[in-house]
This record gives sequence, structure tokens and C-alpha cells, in this order.
Amino acid sequence: MGKNFVRMPELAEDKRQKAKLIAVMNNKGGCGKTTTAMALGMYLSRIGNNVLFWDNDPQCNLTQRLGLPDDERKEGRLDTLFKDAEKNPDMSLIAEYPYLQRIPGSKEGTGKIGVMPGSHMSESYANSLADMYQKHGKEFQDRTHYTSIYHFFRERIAFYKRYYDYIVVDTAPALEGNILNTLALRTANDVVMPIDGLEAALGVRQLLNWMDVQTTALDHRPNGLFVMVKYQMDTKGIGDYSTDKISRNAVFSIIKSVFGDFVCDNGVRELRSLRHSTKGVPGFGGKTEYTTLCDELVRKINGKRDNIFDFSMKNGAIRDIELRLSDIERKVRKRKPKFKTPKYGVTDEE
Repeated sequence: MGKNFVRMPELAEDKRQKAKLIAVMNNKGGCGKTTTAMALGMYLSRIGNNVLFWDNDPQCNLTQRLGLPDDERKEGRLDTLFKDAEKNPDMSLIAEYPYLQRIPGSKEGTGKIGVMPGSHMSESYANSLADMYQKHGKEFQDRTHYTSIYHFFRERIAFYKRYYDYIVVDTAPALEGNILNTLALRTANDVVMPIDGLEAALGVRQLLNWMDVQTTALDHRPNGLFVMVKYQMDTKGIGDYSTDKISRNAVFSIIKSVFGDFVCDNGVRELRSLRHSTKGVPGFGGKTEYTTLCDELVRKINGKRDNIFDFSMKNGAIRDIELRLSDIERKVRKRKPKFKTPKYGVTDEE
């Protein structure tokens, strides 16, 4: 009978210092956050890194795609982390995928893959823990040894960084008032922002402004990168779809011209073959557009670059992108509806 655990030795000191948390965020649903998080995490493992998938979305889509059904291991999910704040962080699972293959040419074998499974109740328990810190003050702080839920979460992440080179966090399609997204943002080293088309791109100003407000007081602010994934035909007639090159996509062209190196040059088209693939999309063994995109993402994340917030403030990028994308929006809607003010309770005499 085989053992039901995997020994996790601590990373060497130099690797612990380089460990990163990458949050995948966008306030629009369905724009590719979960798929991007899964592809990036699998790629990182395939080149030899220990990766912890962290499901911060109460919908638990990442957990489900990683093969853990809702009715299994309920006691080890994210809600337990917040419910048992006074206990040691000895949760999460190790997943061993028999079809995981190293990237051809990689000098390392595959790393270990951990999963912090999501929970439909995680946000409720996180809010409850935040209330405990506010209502009970020093008494609760002394019991848990943390001054706030943000301090608590940061220290829990620090624990896992002793064992994992990367923590990849999938987040919910929400911003204001979502404590799980705020925790992920304030703890992240980098934020990857997927965009699938015009609607997701139009929300960039709101996303960056929210991120700016939430992180402005931090000693070390996260950096950010945009990626085009699952991009479709929503700018048909504006971009040039006679070629496979992403540079002919109108939304990409505008974001790239405004944010430059903060936008990945590689992207992933919306293809039926990728949408229904269980092997190619996550990058377990095959090589797809996700592989090329993730290679660029990792190089940018680990390379030297300016901070996206500093860049945006200096160059007026947030306002610029809104104006230029709004122009595309007007061109796309050639036949505009007419809006009139309703007059309720109209009688026959009128």
C-alpha cells in the first residue's frame, strides 16, 4: 500500500528569496483567467519549479479543472485557512499528474504541483476573520499572533513560499468589496491581466485604478502584465483577420501602443480545438500557443522592468487607452439604437 503523503523539503535559501506569487486578475468574467492561471502554473512546473495553485475564486473552477471534485477533501480547502486562523497552515494537497511532461530542452525534470483548493464559502469565512480582527482588536491579535487579516494572509503565503517557487492565484471576476481579490493583490509580486476582446479591454482603467488605490501604501507594489487570450472577432471590420498575427488585432494594437513592454507579444486565439482540448490547453505535454505565451510571461516576470503604476501615472496611459478603445467601440456599433425617456401611466387622452 503506497504512502498518502509527499515529503516537501524547504527550498534553498536563494530560491526562497526569489519565490513569487502571481495573481491572475480581471474584473470581467470569462476572459481567460482560470485557463491562463492553469497554463502558466503547468508551464512553470514543466521547467522544473515547484508550483502551488491557489484557488481564490469561490466558483472553484481552477480546483475543478485540476481534477478535484467539489465533494472531495472539503476540510482541506481555502475556507479552512480562514476558519482555523489559530492553527498551523498545514493544508493544501500535492497532485501527481501521470501525463505531465517537462518542456523539451529543459534541463530540469518537472517540479511538484500543490493545490490550495477553492471553496464556495471562502469569501464568507475571510470576511468573518476580518470582522474578528476589527471587533476584538488586541485580544484576537494576541491569540492569532497577527495584527490583521492582511498580516495573517501575508504570513501564510510566506510559509508556502518556503516550499514553492511560484504560487499562482486564480481570482474572481470582481473588484470592490471582494476581500479575496484584495488579499491576492496586496500579496502578489506580479499581476497577469488576461484580455479576450474589447469588453475586457474597456475595463482596464477601472482595474488599474482599483489596483493603484489598494497598493499605494505598500512598501513593495506588485507589477503587472497584459496578455491577449481567447481573442475573438469582436473588432471585426476594425482589425485585420486575414492573418493569424496578433499584431493585426485592433484591441491588441492599441494596448500594445499604450503600454508597450507591459503587454505580451504572444497571445492565444479562440480556437475550437484548444477550447475542447484536455491536454494542449493546460500544457501537460503538448506544445500550443499557451506554451509560447507562458515562456514570454516567465521571462518578463523574472526580468527587470519598470513598475506598471509608475509608468501609467507618468504617461497618462490609463486615460489614453480608454479614449482610444472608446473610439473602436463607436466604430463597431455602426447601427446604434435610439434611446428615449419613458413616460409611464400614459392615458388615451395624451
